[in-house]
Amino acid sequence: MLNHPFFLALLYCVLISVVAWAVSLAKRDAGVADVFWPWLAVASALVYAQDTWPPGGIAGITLAAIGIAALRLSAMVIVRSARTGEDRRYTEIRSGWGRGFGIKSLPGIFLLQGVMGFVAAIPLSVVMTRIGELLWADALMLGLWLSGFVIQAVADHQLATFSKGDDGTGVLKTGLWRYSRHPNYFGELCMAWSVFGLALIGGGGWTVFAPLLMTWSILRFTGVARMEQAMPSRRPDYSAYANVTSALIPWPPRR
Repeated sequence: MLNHPFFLALLYCVLISVVAWAVSLAKRDAGVADVFWPWLAVASALVYAQDTWPPGGIAGITLAAIGIAALRLSAMVIVRSARTGEDRRYTEIRSGWGRGFGIKSLPGIFLLQGVMGFVAAIPLSVVMTRIGELLWADALMLGLWLSGFVIQAVADHQLATFSKGDDGTGVLKTGLWRYSRHPNYFGELCMAWSVFGLALIGGGGWTVFAPLLMTWSILRFTGVARMEQAMPSRRPDYSAYANVTSALIPWPPRR
């Protein structure tokens, strides 16, 4: 059991989360969780690829893709944190939890993230053991993944550019944000569902719970819901923007 790939992947995800927690205590910045988040998938992929190392074909492409995505996201969060400090989401959690936040954040943020990262990466247990030639269906899923990667990267860049001149009350209504209130999350979900698609092609339809968990988490737990709750009070024009703009899937504004 101790050598089972699922156990090892979970173990590494937990260890990474504990390291992230320790770094957050040293920096007094719980936003460190976002720096380490994408590496949970990379660590899991490496574990699942141990019996077929070095990974080739779709497994190798997938590993390279999630590695590049992890580097981009981590670098973006580090640069943003250096400029603006702790992400507002974590600052609000810190304030709400009160004294002892540092200890509370280990199970409440970091270990929870480790477990969720492990579950979200389970489709990789199928993808990383696939062998053989690429299929046309693989190309479709890789195209979806690349589209999601580009959408997330462009949305993050547009938001970072807007934030430099924002006083905290403005609303970004241009670029991808004209068509979606959360295009960055849409891109992330495109990548998650495309990895599941690659697993499905390899007989891993049973892993569908992983992208479903990601979708629920982004919509109802960590992402959209939390941000939507606070936005109207901080940004007066946000309600009007929300009334005409799709929450997630890019779509022309309603008239």
